[in-house]
Amino acid sequence: MRLVGVALAVALSSTPAAGHAVVADAATLRDFMIQNVCLDAAGAVLPDVAPSDGNPACVAQRDLGPGERLPYHKDDQPSPDPREAAPLGYQRHDSFPVETAGFGTVVEHSFDFGAGGGRRFGVFDSGSDGGDITILSSDAVAIGATEDGGAGFQLFVGACHGRVDAAALTHSWIVAEFDPDRPAPLAGETVARLNDLKSGRQETCPTRLAAAFTTWRVAKQRYRAARGQGRPITLTTLISEHYGGSNPATADHVERFYFTRELGGTRWERWQNAGGDRQFSAATIAARAAWFAATGRCSSAAPPAGGAAMVLVDCREWTRIVPPADAAGDRPGFFIDAIRARPDAPAFFAAPAARQ
Repeated sequence: MRLVGVALAVALSSTPAAGHAVVADAATLRDFMIQNVCLDAAGAVLPDVAPSDGNPACVAQRDLGPGERLPYHKDDQPSPDPREAAPLGYQRHDSFPVETAGFGTVVEHSFDFGAGGGRRFGVFDSGSDGGDITILSSDAVAIGATEDGGAGFQLFVGACHGRVDAAALTHSWIVAEFDPDRPAPLAGETVARLNDLKSGRQETCPTRLAAAFTTWRVAKQRYRAARGQGRPITLTTLISEHYGGSNPATADHVERFYFTRELGGTRWERWQNAGGDRQFSAATIAARAAWFAATGRCSSAAPPAGGAAMVLVDCREWTRIVPPADAAGDRPGFFIDAIRARPDAPAFFAAPAARQ
């Protein structure tokens, strides 16, 4: 359970995207996964400028390339009271492409904590830092691996037999699916089948899979800006919801992910069934929701649909733009480097042979 931290400052709208529907294809989904860089009139990357800033010098933008240095970082919003102790927020969440031996290009979404306990931004702090790896395939985007301070490094695996290979991760924790032969709007639902394999048991395919009702859609979404960084912004957003169970009416929780063309991973929420579940009583969940609402870290959001009463117990909104430590841009991330450094690292996450 990702409980790493609802304010009523600025409500998120969930009106459908205006104009033409966003068509689902591999290029579009890749664009939503990766944050953009801003370009000046000569086509050069602008340092310390994000496409969400509204800077008039940003005359064009494009996705970050594999290995390209980061001209800015995305940090979350700090709670109002301890803002002095965490002026840059608590967590950094950059979204950038990485080349691998088994999948080609994947996208790393780093979880980089930089406040409290001696933790530092830009350094992998064991026990707290990590990330998600989204895998782009011919008909889907899925989260194939994750790590946080709670459960450690995990692989998300779908249907497979025998030894876990790269293909087992491509249809596991589904973000969105599409039919490459039949263009259609980027919206849909499915029941994903997956299991999470923790350290020590990541080589063999699981004998049983859990069910997760999953929906995705595109909407115009409003995000708040950090103090001193302009007005709230509205961005076309891919919203993906992962329910804990096959039936939304009985799901014990929902994780909701927000991806934008400009910033890649932009917001994440954890909702819990207010009636309780096998892990948490209703009273425990109510107390957690009340505590989180008082932190002021995120603006409010409508609960997931489906019948079960859900309360928001955690959220990150990575819209605070901060400059890199290096004026030439910072080296991107650390999560996949940490994966590769493990003695039992899956071979499919290795760097391509020509670049090792």
